[in-house]
Amino acid sequence: MKRMTPAKRYSRRRLERFVTEIVSLAKDLCPEAEIRIKIPGYEELDAFIEVVVPDEMVEEVSDRLYERTTQIFDEENYLIGVHVVERSLRQKRNEVTE
Repeated sequence: MKRMTPAKRYSRRRLERFVTEIVSLAKDLCPEAEIRIKIPGYEELDAFIEVVVPDEMVEEVSDRLYERTTQIFDEENYLIGVHVVERSLRQKRNEVTE
């Protein structure tokens, strides 16, 4: 894992800006996306974003979001996890728990 330089210390405000950017990108790609955010994320993640989209949009949305979160990590050292879920899987999971 990369070491952070003094110029790139952790800032919650900066992290929230990146999370907002990822959420905006997801909504631009799929306006009907449902989004859940967890800050801090799980284990070593700085943040975790779950995006629920129609089944046919999963690949496009996940590719673009992973591309941007990788870029953020490489440039800023913030590890933002993204999980793009098919709406049909989310509905099946909800039906099972009810």
